[in-house]
Amino acid sequence: MVWNPGKSLFGGRYIIESQLGEGGIGITYLARNQRNQLRVIKTLKEEILNHPAWILHRNKLRQDFRDEAVRLAVCHHPHIVQVENVFDEGNLPCMVMEYIQGEDLGQRLKRTGLLSETEALLYIRQIGDALTLIHSKGLLHRDLKPRNIMIRIEKSEAVLIDFGISREFIPNVIQRHTVYRTPGFAPPEQYELEAPRGEYIDIYALAATLYNLLTGVIPTSADDRRHNVNLEPPQYFNLNISKRVNQAIMCGMDLESTYRPQSVQEWLNLLEYDPGEDSVTIPMSLASKPRGQLPPPSVQSHRPVVLDRQKWQCIQTLKGHSSMVHAIAISPDGQLLASGSNDKTIKLWQLGTGKLVRQLGRWFSGHSSMVDCVAFSPISSNSFSQGESGKTGGITDNNWGILASGSWDNTIKLWDVNTGKEIRTLIGHTNWVNSVAFSPDGKLLVSGSADCTIKLWQVHTGIEIQTFTGHFDPVSSVAYSPRTATTTNSQQRQLVASGSNDYTIKLWHVNTGRNISTFVGHTFFVNCIAFSHDGEIIASGSGDNTIKLWHVNTGKEIRTLTGHSDSVWSVAFSQDRQLLASGSWDNTIKLWHLHSGREVSTLIGHSSYVRCVAFSPDGQTLVSGGDDDTIKIWRRER
Repeated sequence: MVWNPGKSLFGGRYIIESQLGEGGIGITYLARNQRNQLRVIKTLKEEILNHPAWILHRNKLRQDFRDEAVRLAVCHHPHIVQVENVFDEGNLPCMVMEYIQGEDLGQRLKRTGLLSETEALLYIRQIGDALTLIHSKGLLHRDLKPRNIMIRIEKSEAVLIDFGISREFIPNVIQRHTVYRTPGFAPPEQYELEAPRGEYIDIYALAATLYNLLTGVIPTSADDRRHNVNLEPPQYFNLNISKRVNQAIMCGMDLESTYRPQSVQEWLNLLEYDPGEDSVTIPMSLASKPRGQLPPPSVQSHRPVVLDRQKWQCIQTLKGHSSMVHAIAISPDGQLLASGSNDKTIKLWQLGTGKLVRQLGRWFSGHSSMVDCVAFSPISSNSFSQGESGKTGGITDNNWGILASGSWDNTIKLWDVNTGKEIRTLIGHTNWVNSVAFSPDGKLLVSGSADCTIKLWQVHTGIEIQTFTGHFDPVSSVAYSPRTATTTNSQQRQLVASGSNDYTIKLWHVNTGRNISTFVGHTFFVNCIAFSHDGEIIASGSGDNTIKLWHVNTGKEIRTLTGHSDSVWSVAFSQDRQLLASGSWDNTIKLWHLHSGREVSTLIGHSSYVRCVAFSPDGQTLVSGGDDDTIKIWRRER
């Protein structure tokens, strides 16, 4: 249930103005209090509390939510978001916070480029002062990063937000905490289920935040550093950074917690100006390099030097959905576009005109929860719709085939695209269906679910013929090899790939259901995978903000693409295997030259998370969907 504008809460004390945002389990609204002041109201999604998978945990969800509110309420500080009220509306706990007009530092960095050292230090000292109070209350924030620091509009005031994973701590006592982290900003201690806790956890993240603001580069993750991947000093990327700030950042980000300052104030003291120092110092790592020599590709990937940059233009924005667009698919002939949404509907559009053709699942045949994935069959649906093609409005001259949709209602539905009628519902998964894909001949459908399994279905009968087990966390994405793959022993076999929250990609032999290889390298959830159109490469996007390319036959990583500043949620290959598109929670779509790994374009237009991207068959059109409830159609400029 979503609260509409005008909805009265807490006995009329708050009136909803609009919805501000939505995450995995939470939702935020803009509201006015009785003094006509704008406030933010945060609550839990009712559909999460009532979902069968969460019923046993919903009391803990409510209690954790209230604990966050209490932790915030005791921290009164000008640079900490303030809590005005906590109440229950029915069975939903609600937290009322001040409304901060402005932008977060991640947005500021994207809009203006690198911050000057003076501006960055101003904000870091303000947040450091706020952390000193938080730590005095026995709390750790545990998720410091530019996206969680707001800058008030027309003021040089930073405000720390999002205490969702903050926890109480006893200095240097080993405690068990939820393993959650943002790669690049989280210290190595947050990769451990049990570890000593201290202020040095937030100090590492605060230093990493300063690193990012001054260089535009997300620091090498602590996990990669533990595996001998080097963390370059910030001066490597920005020679205007002073010696003291460069050294303070590196000290605050020491992998060994005992070598970091043990209090925020101690670390802030390292930033104090020394009149005797040189304003610019070239580190030894650069001193021996000839003038003009570029850093290695892994270093320059955040600001790529590309000779063949491409221009893509948003030619149309489709606004038919009333909530987040989680899935899109383009028909094999490039004429139809299907979209699935959190509003529980599937819509069909003419790709060329943007005209809405029809909505699938009206009345009683639709999904009862969010539609998380859609896929067109590569073949027609003659066996299901003989004689009906061409009889319904909007689709008249073609036999468009079958569309599959997967939902958080745990089911998969098959639809006759020509008539809009449901063919059948596939029931077997015990949790959310996150991804579906057809075999090249359209006879089989593979699905991935939050129940940690992959299922193979016969399309014509709807019979489940195989279940693949091996992931120990939800399966977020599945892909069917577009052709029969030739493996290293020259045998011909059909392959299915799966990506999971267990950080891995697995490759499965369809006929036997055997896991033939596991690709390991990501440091956080694998959100999406895709095969290249020749079946030789797999691309994977992750919550570690990276995209990795893998060779199917060998299982070896080809390269890592870095440039997104938040989770990558969708990847798609162009049919000519020249380009890879990626959609991210940083609100952008990036296009990469596949053979060089270089970024050739960044598409900006969505005002919230980009959830899905898809290329047209000719590679000249790209479609994206996002949490701003819109679908955007992009066309390559010739």
